[in-house]
Amino acid sequence: MARLPSLDSLQVFAVAARHLSFTKAAAELHRTQSAVSHRVKALEAEIGLLLFNRITRRLELTDAGRALAHQVDQALLDIERTIAKLDRREARRLTVTLLPSVASRWLLPRLPRFREQNPDIDVRVIADAHVLDLRAEGIDAAVRFGLGRYAGYAVTPLMPDKVLPVCSSSFAERRGPITTIDTLLEWPLLHDSTTEGDGSHSDWRSWLGELGRSDATCDAGQRFSDAGLLIEATIHGLGVALVRHSLVADYLANGTLVCPLPLVTPTAFNYYLVVRPEAAALPKIARFRDWLQVEAAQTVAIAMPSMA
Repeated sequence: MARLPSLDSLQVFAVAARHLSFTKAAAELHRTQSAVSHRVKALEAEIGLLLFNRITRRLELTDAGRALAHQVDQALLDIERTIAKLDRREARRLTVTLLPSVASRWLLPRLPRFREQNPDIDVRVIADAHVLDLRAEGIDAAVRFGLGRYAGYAVTPLMPDKVLPVCSSSFAERRGPITTIDTLLEWPLLHDSTTEGDGSHSDWRSWLGELGRSDATCDAGQRFSDAGLLIEATIHGLGVALVRHSLVADYLANGTLVCPLPLVTPTAFNYYLVVRPEAAALPKIARFRDWLQVEAAQTVAIAMPSMA
């Protein structure tokens, strides 16, 4: 060959190889499907090798394509590592995205410990309810609450979760003791609207179903678009909320919130750390992953609350 293919052509091919889809590659690269397809065809013509078998509605890597994809991924990682070494600011910076509620109620209270143990790493938190594309947005890692199915990424399980009813201590004192679900449902109920029907089993209806009380009525009450807002409303005494234990463990421990009826059910979703596989071995990500696993284990180990 007179010259090597362009880095852009190789990167387009690598993204298409990872997704096994020109359409998904185009979305990540912010190009048209046609542009990606033509770039890959031009690369195949330039090197004289077929990289994909075009099968109806899907792509399949050839042996040559598989070998080249592996080498390109490694080369791009080597370039990233070299740039990080040259730019010490980039080597220090670790950007993580997660739900606003998880950021404010779980991660931030624990971040001082990470900072103390890793003073050379600057964590930048992007709290966003949307699932951001790590590659397109230049984000190092994500903490996801879901089923763990994140194709094309390195996924590390962190912890499961549970849901339970909570209210402020003053609210519980005014209302008096509760011993049954029916009595609890007479209280003003607070809802996280994002969990209703999302499959996480974090809503009142799912909680009642897990306890064999699908017949009970729980639709009335104020709704909030974020679990963090829901918890804040609960702290201010607006009613009783069904929340994930991970988000209120600290408030239960210090008495800000209490559990009026300690009936706890598991969520269908768990927490996971998601990173690009080619960056999973970077020291800053490895250290953050190790720290998260320790903090998650400590959260899981916190005892469930007793009757308020």
